[in-house]
Amino acid sequence: MDTAVLTVDVRNGALGVVQHQRRGEWALPGTFLHEGETLADAVLRSLAAEVALRGSRPQQLHVFEDPERDDRGWVLSVAHVVLLLAEDVDPVVTSRDDVRVVPVDDAVGQPFDHDVIVRLAVDRVRQDYALQPDPAGLLGEAFPLKSLQTLHDAVAPRPGPGESRPSIDTFRRYMVGKGLIQPTGEFARKERPGAMGKPAELYRRAGESRDVTDVLGIRPVRKERNRADRPVDDVGPARTFSELGAHNVASAIQRLVDEVGAQVPLTLTVMPHYVAVRPAGEERVAAYARPQTLSVGLDPDDAVTVTDDHPDFRLERTSAATHHVHVPAAALHEPAHREAARAALEQALARVTGAH
Repeated sequence: MDTAVLTVDVRNGALGVVQHQRRGEWALPGTFLHEGETLADAVLRSLAAEVALRGSRPQQLHVFEDPERDDRGWVLSVAHVVLLLAEDVDPVVTSRDDVRVVPVDDAVGQPFDHDVIVRLAVDRVRQDYALQPDPAGLLGEAFPLKSLQTLHDAVAPRPGPGESRPSIDTFRRYMVGKGLIQPTGEFARKERPGAMGKPAELYRRAGESRDVTDVLGIRPVRKERNRADRPVDDVGPARTFSELGAHNVASAIQRLVDEVGAQVPLTLTVMPHYVAVRPAGEERVAAYARPQTLSVGLDPDDAVTVTDDHPDFRLERTSAATHHVHVPAAALHEPAHREAARAALEQALARVTGAH
């Protein structure tokens, strides 16, 4: 059992991961499953014993079964992820020399396949938070809208060049307008006596959104998650950018996607941070059209090849199964880059539909 304990630093807007020092190496906390023990209980036992963390809700990530992954022999690992606020982990980090938190991008060089586990955990958490309001329940039952947005911004990837976070109005339109959160009718207490301004209205997650944390160790079923995968605007999923409602995707990215869509039927859905690009009739997202970047999901080897051939493209090693190629809008004005981006998008769409 290996667990990626991710921490959300809301104040600095960043994700970190807890590491435990063992045998002179910094690694993820882990343990062996005991006879008669459930997977979730083993994770909780490991976190309490190795990094003094209790009361968390682990989600299963992936089973790692490479016979060569562990030099002690053939050891399978059931990887899990836990998400906590950084402030809840700080007391442990400050009191122990064998526990630390590092930025997720710096969690490299770990033993076994822990680097891959971290990337997979980050991808899972970001996908969940892109679709649901605080699925880990870090903010409690009631929270101000601004606190929810700040939390989601901390979990989401940092904006690329020329990009920015969604405004509070866009965030509200998605979360409130689509029924993901509901007002409680109550207001937050003012932090300081005599503070100016109206107290912030409190919201709670809608019933179907709370299901994400109801079952310990079980990832929400994809069908349930897709209930939240609806457009920001009243216009439903479209086939081309010209059919969509308000969005701020660069025109060069729009033209490229629409050209591919003329050959491969697409479904485009406006989300708070991006426009999701799917093959028509498919639930999986093949690419994310952000304001100034087209992010395409490919097999790791294919993604590395594309970015090696085109240095203007950026590689993100998202998970063991998928890497993302980030194509800046400015690069699409170069014919060679444009053709490479088009080929990558077509490849990503074929990958989702199972074509080869």
